[in-house]
Amino acid sequence: MALESSTYINGLVASNPTSSDNIGDGDNHIRLLKSTIKLTFPALTGAVTGTHTDINSAVSLANAGTNVNTASTLVKRDGSGNFAAGTITAALTGNVTGDVTGNASTSSKWATARTITLAGDLSGSASIIGDANVSITAAVADDSHNHVMGNVDGLSAALAGKVDDGQVLTNVPAGALFTDTNTTYSVGNGGLTQINFTSGLNSKLSGIASGAQVNPSTAQIVAAAAGCAAGSVDGYSISTSQSGSNANTIYFRT
Repeated sequence: MALESSTYINGLVASNPTSSDNIGDGDNHIRLLKSTIKLTFPALTGAVTGTHTDINSAVSLANAGTNVNTASTLVKRDGSGNFAAGTITAALTGNVTGDVTGNASTSSKWATARTITLAGDLSGSASIIGDANVSITAAVADDSHNHVMGNVDGLSAALAGKVDDGQVLTNVPAGALFTDTNTTYSVGNGGLTQINFTSGLNSKLSGIASGAQVNPSTAQIVAAAAGCAAGSVDGYSISTSQSGSNANTIYFRT
């Protein structure tokens, strides 16, 4: 009888035993079958429920595994234990090397602190690392920008309260001439100087003074006044009143 020698199933000879083999050697063939099956599947301790199709499909998927990013394919690490992938959903522990996108579900702080600095007309900065709120004390640069009056709350009302409406009634036009009617200027003997009057008025008064009589009588003053055309000299009115406040008027005291 031909009895092959085999350790695993693949070593069995399908044509054994032959029809001419002694029936008494059949037990040797049975023992050989049991031995090769157990050695071929040493870890099987229960029923294998997958069909041959399932097993063949699993083998095909395993053989097609790759370390590159290929959809619907098992991942097989390369020689360094690495592989490429798109989106990985997992509870990671330890350090992650490489670029990671998306949001972490929890984080206590940033890996590196950052400094926020104000610019423009403001200055100030604060360091933040993401584990707590921060405040920035801002300083506005002096005279760095302009505001219209309406931008400053209460400014218009405050300025209006500083103006005496009894004195300022309207806008002063350009080139306006102001006349002081509340102040009396007096000049002693020899006191007609440009300090007291404008240069033009000083010249006119000096001319009048040079031709005037010392301590003239009332009659002389009246006669002199009567000789002035239309009661005026160079546009200045002549008055013999003791005092007055009319503009452009020369007063002669009697």
